[in-house]
Amino acid sequence: MELLGESIEDIFQKQQKKFSIKTVCMTGIQMLDRLEFVHNKNIIHRDIKPDNFVLGLDNKSHIIYVLDFGLSKKFRSSRTHQHIKFSVNKKLTGTARYASINALKGCEQSRRDDLEAIGYVLMYFLRGSLPWQGLHVHKGEDRYKKILTKKRSTSAEELCKGFPSEFAEYVNYTRNLEFEADPDYKYLRGLLLSVLEKEKQPYDFYYDWVSEKPNITDQVAIERYMNKNYNVSLEISGDDKKEKEGENQKNENEKENNMDFNNYKGLNTLNSNNDSTEPKFSSSVVNTNEAGVNIPVENNSIPNNSVGKNEESLDKKDGKKSKDKKSKKEKNKDKDKKEKNCLIW
Repeated sequence: MELLGESIEDIFQKQQKKFSIKTVCMTGIQMLDRLEFVHNKNIIHRDIKPDNFVLGLDNKSHIIYVLDFGLSKKFRSSRTHQHIKFSVNKKLTGTARYASINALKGCEQSRRDDLEAIGYVLMYFLRGSLPWQGLHVHKGEDRYKKILTKKRSTSAEELCKGFPSEFAEYVNYTRNLEFEADPDYKYLRGLLLSVLEKEKQPYDFYYDWVSEKPNITDQVAIERYMNKNYNVSLEISGDDKKEKEGENQKNENEKENNMDFNNYKGLNTLNSNNDSTEPKFSSSVVNTNEAGVNIPVENNSIPNNSVGKNEESLDKKDGKKSKDKKSKKEKNKDKDKKEKNCLIW
């Protein structure tokens, strides 16, 4: 078992209950990654809150982990992928502050509820509190029902007012998901990435609670979060990156030119066919310096290295035919002359 560090809630309290937009987006992207992994294992968490996300230690201090699966549940069969049935009149499972509207209504939970809860966690980080926190509950009142009423009456736009519109889009998307729907995790991560791009902030693990920019040595983390998904590299930057991209483009252009030239040269060696019927073609691979190029070659055609000889033989045949034709005309002429002479005589 791996030893882990502080929870995001503990860090949030130390940061005076306020995170920057950059930190919220980077944190949210990792949370979504963890949930997607759990969901792909046919499990829903059902208790999404900042306390259940913690940081790693030492060289993994930039990685966020999800824990506490005490309330989790299998939502579909591992073998058949048969989804659980929708039902109502369920007791709330999870934390009311971050629970989805449907969970508070007593509906059976699914993946959509975990994702909606993530949206409320992100807004909690941005705002410092949520509109349904600190509601005064009179004696005999149902606190969960009051939270539900406030949460339902708070639109996504009102909840996310003053922050990038992508957060409202996130909340609306998750609120409108069907019970058995396959969530688009890539789209949700893309919303947060879009915010980073608008804010001109890189995904570099430079969280609010980090005193200096971290030197990430974990190659897996670099490939997972920086190069592959978000096109941010710690190894190449500025002019060096542009220079390398220029060299790569130059090599690609040279490769394409070589292929075009070989295509042209190969096609010029094909025998022409003036017949009205279409010739049948097969595929022949011609090796070049860079790659194999597929060139159509007519079946039973003459090899390229014997084209000259065959053209010469065709010329000789044409010459012979022409000579034979001429001799025939001369014979006919002599015959006509002879017949004419006979008539005169």
